[in-house]
Amino acid sequence: MVAVRLDPSEATLPRVRDRFHLTKDDISEDFGIVSLDPAAHLYAILVEEEAAARLEGREAVAGVYANPKIEPFGPPKKS
Repeated sequence: MVAVRLDPSEATLPRVRDRFHLTKDDISEDFGIVSLDPAAHLYAILVEEEAAARLEGREAVAGVYANPKIEPFGPPKKS
C-alpha cells in the first residue's frame, strides 16, 4: 500500500497509472484510490510489492506500507 499526495483532479486510476508509470497489473483496480485525508490531498493505492519498491522515495509519495493478510487467531469461538 502506498500513500500519495495528489491534486483531487488527479485522483483517478488512469491518471495515477500515468503519473507513477504503473501498469494495470501493478495497481489494484478493485481497491481503487482511497481518500485518507481530503484536506491534505492524501490518498492510498494498493500496488504490487515490486511497484511499491519503485515508488518509494519519489516525489508525491508520502509513504510505503505493508498490507499483511488479516486472519483469525486460533480456533473459532463457540457461541
